[in-house]
Amino acid sequence: MRKFLFAAAMLLLVASAAEGQQCLLTYQTEVVFPFFVNTPGQFQFEAVSGTEPYKFEVFGDTLPEGFVLTPSGKLIAKPDQEMEFVLFVTVTDKAGCHLTQAFNVVVFPESGPPA
Repeated sequence: MRKFLFAAAMLLLVASAAEGQQCLLTYQTEVVFPFFVNTPGQFQFEAVSGTEPYKFEVFGDTLPEGFVLTPSGKLIAKPDQEMEFVLFVTVTDKAGCHLTQAFNVVVFPESGPPA
């Protein structure tokens, strides 16, 4: 049986601000909705309690083929195979506060999740 850890893969890595400032920036996003093979899809990451505008970027490794993360936090996908991976996303606000968090991303077959 295949295991999918949607909410369990969230991990807070880094939250920092300029010296003397408190970083209140947090992710409103808790879970990334699943994608499906050969089906275009989008997901919007959301941050709160910082100073807008926010800039999102992939932390560390690059995204798998078929995925793009825009600076506005939109994850755009048209995956061509089933997969599961952890995506580390860094959000930075106008004040320079940044936060990196891990999200579990799953791509199901075209027919949908296993029964």
